[in-house]
Amino acid sequence: MCEGRTSGADYLAVADRFPTIVLDDVPPLTDASTDGRRRFANLVDVCCDRDIRLVLIGADPLAGLPTGSTLMRDLDRTASRLALLRRPAQEAAR
Repeated sequence: MCEGRTSGADYLAVADRFPTIVLDDVPPLTDASTDGRRRFANLVDVCCDRDIRLVLIGADPLAGLPTGSTLMRDLDRTASRLALLRRPAQEAAR
């Protein structure tokens, strides 16, 4: 989804239709293209802003990012927003 030709408008359209987005086979962001990382950050922003449940299946997208690297600094906001999207198991089961 994030390595294809998608835009923020595409993510907004999906968020308008579905209360939950599930992404399977998520690679670490170190394996993604620059555009893929940007699109992933946009998707996380849309989910956070629209209170959409985001389920990621696969690798931890932030795994392997060297602390203090330019890439990690660029993704600090995404990491913060992913933390906001985490819900306790009780709330997610509702």
